[in-house]
Amino acid sequence: MKQNEYFVFPNEQTGFNPNEIDLLNSENYHLISPNLFRVQKFGSLLSGFWFRHHLETKIDSEKELKAITYKVIQSTKNLQNIIKVRINHIGEIVFIGEY
Repeated sequence: MKQNEYFVFPNEQTGFNPNEIDLLNSENYHLISPNLFRVQKFGSLLSGFWFRHHLETKIDSEKELKAITYKVIQSTKNLQNIIKVRINHIGEIVFIGEY
């Protein structure tokens, strides 16, 4: 995992599971977009892995926006169900998995 890599997260509240959807199909982008985050920073497990929503331009960390504009993952167990994707220069998903 490196800074600025993109990951699709499952969302239990909306029932979104990235394993059950074709991530390369552009017709599914409206479902994928709310769950697509990039690695902002990472450190020790105490500070966690910080992910920022792919459309977010500010780096504010207001508590009300947690899980919407950013995620902080402090357990590697919570990273098991995410899917790494590669994004091209116009924002299309061009590859799924490790590359």
